[in-house]
Amino acid sequence: MPNLAGVGTPITYSDDNPVSNWIEALRKEKDKAKREPANDEERRILARWLAYRGRDELETIVGAGCYAYTHFAGELDSEWRLLLADHIRTEAGHGWGYIQQGNALDPSRDHAQPDPEFVEEYGLTPRTEHWQLQTRDFLSYLIAGNLWPYGHVTALSIQSIKITTPKVLDFEERVVHAEERGHHDAALQKLHDYVWAMIDRYGERYVKQRIAEIDATSLNSRSRTIFDPPRREFLRKYFDVPFENASKFFEWRKYLYENVLGWSPEPVSIKNWPAEVAVPAAA
Repeated sequence: MPNLAGVGTPITYSDDNPVSNWIEALRKEKDKAKREPANDEERRILARWLAYRGRDELETIVGAGCYAYTHFAGELDSEWRLLLADHIRTEAGHGWGYIQQGNALDPSRDHAQPDPEFVEEYGLTPRTEHWQLQTRDFLSYLIAGNLWPYGHVTALSIQSIKITTPKVLDFEERVVHAEERGHHDAALQKLHDYVWAMIDRYGERYVKQRIAEIDATSLNSRSRTIFDPPRREFLRKYFDVPFENASKFFEWRKYLYENVLGWSPEPVSIKNWPAEVAVPAAA
């Protein structure tokens, strides 16, 4: 494991790593099974799902970023403001883009508007506990939020819905997939330096314990679709999404900790782990 101690020590994270390469190969394999909607009902539910996803990104990912920008000002230097602003802009574009994909699929509905009937019918309950954690303090936002890139592994499920269209696939490949890694990865060195500045101030044992607690709480607060039963079961039923990417989650978690923070993670139990995937022994 590399020694990453200290503010300014370069992290050893790289996009070219065994887990990311495995996930990318799986993503391309799952792309082969994708098809267009077979009837109007499939088209309507796809449109409403894409719009729900877009509104959710605008409300939760963008919303949490805006909250951090405006409420944790004492923790932010100019570089953090730049990184957060870029994160907000990018994720807002993705959210609005998914809403427009919904409108293109079903022009009879304004998909930018709330759709409470969809939420109620499919039990897609708001993740209030995750929101409360992210808005507690800046360290909680960084470790529990979207900038800690568990999504590089977990998001394969939500990205691999089997019913889609060429237009949606083009948007996801050219915009979403292309931009996600760039603005996430740009924040990782800054995240490392923030954590080690906290260690200098409060001590290594305390900061490591806080991060472990935040991480465990987040993973058990439906923070990721694959660990959120309502969204996971909806995607399973209507879009037959894959979950085998979960088998790499703990390996990815270890890679992130060791190559961004500089230490191995504490074991964690995830209560909403997908039943069809065996929990790795090293969890």
